[in-house]
Amino acid sequence: MAKAVAQRVSGRLLGENGAKRNGRTALFLTNPKPDADADDLLFLRFAFVIMGTEAPLFPSFLIDDWGGEVRGTAVYQWVKENGNQFPRAEIFGFDGQGNAVQRFVRELELFARLPCTAYPTRETPLTDGTPVHAILLPDASVTEPVKIKRPSDLKRPLSAARVTWWQVPPTLAAFNFSLLDETPTPDFI
Repeated sequence: MAKAVAQRVSGRLLGENGAKRNGRTALFLTNPKPDADADDLLFLRFAFVIMGTEAPLFPSFLIDDWGGEVRGTAVYQWVKENGNQFPRAEIFGFDGQGNAVQRFVRELELFARLPCTAYPTRETPLTDGTPVHAILLPDASVTEPVKIKRPSDLKRPLSAARVTWWQVPPTLAAFNFSLLDETPTPDFI
């Protein structure tokens, strides 16, 4: 059975008022490319946004105009580079309830940032994910959270996530979520 594309990272989730599913959540990201046996593994899934509805589409794979398949996180780069030129390419994946869906690339909002959801395992059902609103990058040079632009060295899909980016002290135990009220999450690239 096909699964939604997931990106493995190391880190931990910090929830607003201790809640992860009902409040806002920040990802304290310790490694964007960890080994499979690393500590604190999480799996991030990024949804494309369906034009006009804002409904999520978690991709599994894509079939281009010539019948070639694109799988894994390469789907996100392919859509960025080829979405306008090949609107009839078909993308297969899942809606927010985990139902299998098939759409044309032309139905995607190509310039929308990608909603990000975290999962404890690759096998965790889509409906059991935790939406991520901010990504916190540990940096010993800061003593309090500082909003930053997304790091330029990150690749898609993480670089296109619909989150705000922060440098935080490496010893940060709790995040002040009221900071997110002052800095809205960008919806478009």
